[in-house]
Amino acid sequence: MGHRYNRLQKNLSLPKLANNRGAALVIVLFLMVIFLFLSDIFVLRSIHERNMATVERETAKALYAAQGGAQTGLDGLDNLINNFLNNTIASSNPSSVIGFTTGRVNAGDGIGWLAYSVRNNNVPVLTQNGDQAEYSANGAVGDNTYQYKIVIMEKNDPTAVSTDIWDFPYNYRIESAGTAGTMSGEVLVSGDFTVRVQRDNFAKYSLFTNDQTTQSGSYVWFTNKTYFAGPVHTNARFNFALNPSGTFDNQIRQRDQLARFYNNGSPVSLDANYNGVRDVPVFNDTFSRNVSAVTLSSPTQQTDMENQAKGGQTFSSNGIYVPNSGGSLTGGIYVRGNATVNMSVDGSNNAVYTVNQSGTTKMITVNRTNKTTTVVGTQTNTYNGAPDGVDGVGTLIYSTGSITGLGGTVQRDTQMTIASASDMVITNNVVYQEYTPGSGTPGISGYVPPTADGTTNLLGLVSWAGNVRIGTSAPDNISVHSTILARQGVFQVDDYNSGSPRGTATLLGGVITDDYGAFGTFNGSTGQQVSGYGRNFVYDQRMEVGNAPPYFPSLNTFIAFTNGIADKLVWQEGGTW
Repeated sequence: MGHRYNRLQKNLSLPKLANNRGAALVIVLFLMVIFLFLSDIFVLRSIHERNMATVERETAKALYAAQGGAQTGLDGLDNLINNFLNNTIASSNPSSVIGFTTGRVNAGDGIGWLAYSVRNNNVPVLTQNGDQAEYSANGAVGDNTYQYKIVIMEKNDPTAVSTDIWDFPYNYRIESAGTAGTMSGEVLVSGDFTVRVQRDNFAKYSLFTNDQTTQSGSYVWFTNKTYFAGPVHTNARFNFALNPSGTFDNQIRQRDQLARFYNNGSPVSLDANYNGVRDVPVFNDTFSRNVSAVTLSSPTQQTDMENQAKGGQTFSSNGIYVPNSGGSLTGGIYVRGNATVNMSVDGSNNAVYTVNQSGTTKMITVNRTNKTTTVVGTQTNTYNGAPDGVDGVGTLIYSTGSITGLGGTVQRDTQMTIASASDMVITNNVVYQEYTPGSGTPGISGYVPPTADGTTNLLGLVSWAGNVRIGTSAPDNISVHSTILARQGVFQVDDYNSGSPRGTATLLGGVITDDYGAFGTFNGSTGQQVSGYGRNFVYDQRMEVGNAPPYFPSLNTFIAFTNGIADKLVWQEGGTW
């Protein structure tokens, strides 16, 4: 009985063990399902995060592409105005420019003028769409693409500033869309600019001559003491000596087909950029030969300049005159006869001009803050306004004779021209009150030239029928900050071929002359300076973008330009415009 009970008890325990194993299996299966579920979630999350990362990466790429398109659009807008438009205006008949521009200004149609005038190979580039002009283009940044559209609208009606000068104000926006994969990004850039149309000006030249010889017909050679940063032109041919024989950073152009080379003292003329290894100029831009001649300014411009200084009045005796009427100035500073002129700045930062004519001296102080001018001579008078000529363009001093002594400082807010019918002699440094001085030694590695970039003070010196000369009493290593024009003469150094070397003459500006004046002499074998000054002609880069001294002689052709495209930008990302 007892044995049977024990066997029965053992038999009854078998199903319990089986149930435990089944439960374990169920638990294992349940856990596997959970693990698989969690694995799926992890995989799905990884896929989602990968997709999100791809989207974010492509979205960023699309935005970068859109930004690249916007920047390209800004560069394209600059090209439309300062290249296509300027080339069209510069190559057009001047009378056609005057007629069409005047008509559009009178009609208040700045968009119509722009759409017609912006051309490439005489084909209009802009599309006029109602009251706006448009231009579209596309491109790529790596594997990503962009499309941009430039939209230009009138900001205000165009205006006539003065004779042969017009302003066209515009607003613009650049709509740029970038694409990377399936994603896109958008950028909007907006701003404004003003296009100025005016006669081109001789002040743009670093050097201009009708003939590259002295007035006696002797050759003047470019040597290793020669450096020009701006445009250079002659209506004859240039003369190059030694290796190197001058450095030219901008375009250099001559009328003749052949250039002249020193050739160890036996000059040769070649249709070439250099003469073997003997005479080797350094051209960092193009050297163009057989180009069209450029006509130097006319006597009509001299009469116009004199009338601007006289202010509608007539003066029959020698003296210093500041034309006025009713207590206000009407012209510039007019000197009948020879004179000396010294420029200075007083303690109140006013421009002061001390003018002496045959023993009579007048001190003329221009207070631009109060808009008054005080003239001190035998008596003292204060007038409203400044001696800025009839048109009010800038300070003008005109002498009917020679200016026998000139030097001093051009006040920082002053733009002016000093002109004489005959010679002008520089007897002291002529410098801007505001400029950045150079450092180092000209011609030596590491030299940094002076610059007037970003400043307002500006000076032009004009001799209509004489020479602009650096006199024998001028200091060694003289500085002259000015753009100089001698219509029938030269810019040269008195007694350049005698005495000891006088160092370097640093010009911050440009030179426009009939012939090429000599500054010094050099040893033909060694290139060493023997007498006079070495030339350090530093181009005033402000002249390359349309600036010029007031009333400075102009060319017959016109230019169109703007300097303000990127001055005040507004960037906006995303959205619909």
